[in-house]
Amino acid sequence: MHVTLHDVCRKTGFSTATVSRALNGSPLVAEDTRNLVVEAAKELGYQPSHAARMLKLKRADMIAVIFPEIDSGFFTEVLRGIDETASEHSYHLMTAFTHGPDDERNLISRFVWERRVDALILMNLTLPEAYLRDLSLWEHPIVLMDRPVRMDNMYSVSIDNRNGARELTNHLIEHGYRRIAFISGPKGTYDADERLAAFRETMGENGLEVNDRLIWPGQFTEASGRDAVARWLDADNPLPDAIFAANDAMAIGALSLLRERGFRVPRDTALVGFDDIDTAAHLGLTTVHVPMRRMGSIAAQLAVDQISQNKSLTSYRLPVACAVRSSCGCPTGVSSDPAAADKAKREALT
Repeated sequence: MHVTLHDVCRKTGFSTATVSRALNGSPLVAEDTRNLVVEAAKELGYQPSHAARMLKLKRADMIAVIFPEIDSGFFTEVLRGIDETASEHSYHLMTAFTHGPDDERNLISRFVWERRVDALILMNLTLPEAYLRDLSLWEHPIVLMDRPVRMDNMYSVSIDNRNGARELTNHLIEHGYRRIAFISGPKGTYDADERLAAFRETMGENGLEVNDRLIWPGQFTEASGRDAVARWLDADNPLPDAIFAANDAMAIGALSLLRERGFRVPRDTALVGFDDIDTAAHLGLTTVHVPMRRMGSIAAQLAVDQISQNKSLTSYRLPVACAVRSSCGCPTGVSSDPAAADKAKREALT
């Protein structure tokens, strides 16, 4: 038998208004009254109607999270951070993965026009500025991850892509590597563009020419990392001194292909990545540690704060740190602290 609010009223002797206020934590209800109502609701097994509450409060208690097509542990860790913080504030997640630019916009439009969620968290989507400006007119907050933004009703949490790529490029150069290939991410994606730009700048600062033939296009997937190396080798080109993949998924794909062709890392070529997903440590991959879970947690907190109309900063940038392992040519066991970025105090930008 379904228990209703009226059943709680009959048991306690209080009016519908009083019982409703008590269950919603209203300060207008005395503590003794609230305790009686809550206890009665528990005894009866009363469950508030989410739909009714949504209509009354004009809230869905739901946050939408939209990622590109999942391909690595990066999104898993970010999503875990979002979920932990959202749950602490009694919000549920509605998660979706897109399959290309058109699908990105279709998904976002559905959430916006159907008003099914209280906030949107968008990660690494290739959305043009004009579209973002239109999206910013939506009445609910939008949090962009991995992409700084300065628009009303939009908030962002990103990482220091440039400094991470700069440090790792310098590390390769310090090893004596001069011919360094770079597997880039999808063109037009903020973090992919930032990492490539920092690589080019750092090579130039060290007096090294960037050979455009050694800039290999990738898509942030293992398959694209494999394909990039395969295309180079299939054209009878010699391996470069080192390969810098713009994320770990592509680095892992490259490593797999190199091993299949009989090459050894770092003896035949050094290899590094970016993100520090769990698999990177198991493979001895030198990479840039990104505080993925913290990044997700901050994104969720930004969304919750804006839904609740609490004042908070609108933009965060998190520091990163190199996690040095054996794939770059360092002795096995030599490592910077891969958790250094997570422990570092976040840098807030307003």
